[in-house]
Amino acid sequence: MAIAVVAIFLLLVLRRYIAERRIAANKKIDAAITRSYLRRVAGHRPEGDEKGWTFRRRLAAVSQVQALLRGGERDRLMQIAELDGLLSATVRRSHSWRRSERVSAIRMLQRFGSESCIARLREMLARDRSQRVKVEAAFALAAAHALPPPRETMRILRMTARAPSKLDVALLRASAPDYPDQLALLLEDDLSPVWRAQVIDSLGWSGNVSVIALLEKAACHDHAEVRSAAMRASAKLGHPGGRDFVRSALHDPDATVRTQAVNACSALGLKEAVDDIRNLLEDPELWVRLRAEQALETLGFASGQAALNAYGSSSRSYA
Repeated sequence: MAIAVVAIFLLLVLRRYIAERRIAANKKIDAAITRSYLRRVAGHRPEGDEKGWTFRRRLAAVSQVQALLRGGERDRLMQIAELDGLLSATVRRSHSWRRSERVSAIRMLQRFGSESCIARLREMLARDRSQRVKVEAAFALAAAHALPPPRETMRILRMTARAPSKLDVALLRASAPDYPDQLALLLEDDLSPVWRAQVIDSLGWSGNVSVIALLEKAACHDHAEVRSAAMRASAKLGHPGGRDFVRSALHDPDATVRTQAVNACSALGLKEAVDDIRNLLEDPELWVRLRAEQALETLGFASGQAALNAYGSSSRSYA
């Protein structure tokens, strides 16, 4: 038994020794592959005997290097990877019958971001049989700033056939900087109030001050959710051009709109609205009072004790 234990122990030691040698050899090969690709990107002759340079190792090395490069160097690396056929395997995986494989391939295509990868992601967005895969492809395109126009995205993902989710909202916001005019055209359609509110909200992420006129029109909409979206968009846009309709919304009959209007005044730094915000410290809605106190503190016109007094008075009233 003692001999058997010693033999097993020696076997384990030998196995550990071989594993460490293998790890050291793999690190050496990976470093050689990385150096070779960096030299090729810079226009130099590659070095190394390429022994043990498997397809998977090359792909892993390119995946790590591309995260460190920017601009033209990254584009050249992607061109070299395509010439070496490294992206073809990922593209093939994107055709797998297993949904998990296609999702995994989408994430790899997003990381590479070459023209062929973007083209394949667009194809998957438009034609894949799985809704989840389509959404994953849409977010990959959004990360690469290559989303199709918002009307096409909404049509492909059948957004208006359901209530908007957080993913839908994120996609609309991601498309806003590239397509502010096309988002504005969507407002001419017969949208439900909840979807009209989401389109208005996304306009605030466009960074385009020309949408202020649309936000002003939305601030007078019959539906409170659309008016609230106009306030959120104005706050996100950060331009004081909408100060008039934001101040008017402080007197809106809906508490949610008043709350969003207070937040917008705070974000825009509208000190001329301080008197109106102070009046909201006596608002019948608790959240309006608390947001008003926070806005006054942000604008430099209140102390924290007023917030405690507001909360105390509301607690007594509820009691």
